[in-house]
Amino acid sequence: MCQAIPRPVLAVTAERAHVLIDGQETWVDRRAVPELAVGDYVVVYAGVALERMPEEAALEMLAFYEELEGLLAESTELLPDHAVILNDVKDLPNQTG
Repeated sequence: MCQAIPRPVLAVTAERAHVLIDGQETWVDRRAVPELAVGDYVVVYAGVALERMPEEAALEMLAFYEELEGLLAESTELLPDHAVILNDVKDLPNQTG
């Protein structure tokens, strides 16, 4: 799944921006964002820089996503194994009678 997440700009050419995505450097199309410089943050979706984002807002959004990922990881650890759930449901008495 692609997410529109702000990414730091590492380098800029006329048509592309070199950005950091999940620890990996990659080039994206930046023609939709003509005013772009190294150190800016851009919202990237499907390999295209869509808009420049103020640094403060970008850092807040990245912190939110990091916290959300942590919460999801914690909640996943608390869930019982799917096989156990299916066995428990299979063993329930038939209530259709």
